[in-house]
Amino acid sequence: MKSNIAKNLHYTGDYWGYTRTLNADGTTYTYNYFLTRKVKMSLSVNLLGELVITSPEKMQINGKLKNVVDRTGKEIYTNGEWTISQTSPLLGSLGVKEGYQYKAALSSGNI
Repeated sequence: MKSNIAKNLHYTGDYWGYTRTLNADGTTYTYNYFLTRKVKMSLSVNLLGELVITSPEKMQINGKLKNVVDRTGKEIYTNGEWTISQTSPLLGSLGVKEGYQYKAALSSGNI
């Protein structure tokens, strides 16, 4: 049985996934980013200034979040872009996965 507690997902953003191509040197990769979908999420900030994201959506490490807006449609940072650096599942006390938690660092943008 899944928990029916309502999650406060007041923020939305554009999630950019990627494909990875091995370069001719055989040791480095080129990342090709593309807009995947809009995601709903709740946000907080940790002591290191990283964005802590909770969402039911699956996102890749090194994926990007852009155009993050609050529930009134106001952008958090002008031209803000965050790169996901960590991911972990949110496991409930009833033995059910309840979503995912991510950490992301600001890659570009202004207040």
